[in-house]
Amino acid sequence: MKATYFKNISSIEELKKRYKELALKFHPDREGGDTATMQEINNEYKYFCDHPTFEYKHEGDKADLNIYPDVISKIINLKGIIIELIGAWLWVSGETKQHRTILKQSGFWFAPKKQMWYFRPENFKSKNHKPIDINSIRSKYGSDVIKQKEQNEKKELILK
Repeated sequence: MKATYFKNISSIEELKKRYKELALKFHPDREGGDTATMQEINNEYKYFCDHPTFEYKHEGDKADLNIYPDVISKIINLKGIIIELIGAWLWVSGETKQHRTILKQSGFWFAPKKQMWYFRPENFKSKNHKPIDINSIRSKYGSDVIKQKEQNEKKELILK
């Protein structure tokens, strides 16, 4: 959906703030407001709440994603694990118990309800504390499995 009323929004907090401003301005019970405009605003707001695909306002936010190759290289050779890029977070599952010390040292955190480890840059910290199952997260943000492939006796990272 193309943003008409919610352009240049980079967080859910900014989305909510902008919605309140628009509701005060265009609500049908207020002077100058009308029902059709408010319905458009409500539809767009609901869409962005359900599909948070905010644009980055600061170049520094994008640069933080460059740390993933370093993090992946620390754990790629661990046996029995599965590494997934889900949205902007790395998730590790499989036989992780034996590798928990290395995962912790590499900056991963354990999510006990999902029984998985995750890594995310500090500025990608979730403010939503409602438990969401991993399959819902995968379907919402997409998922790429990062595999290790042996070729000519040299290891190479590939995205499946």
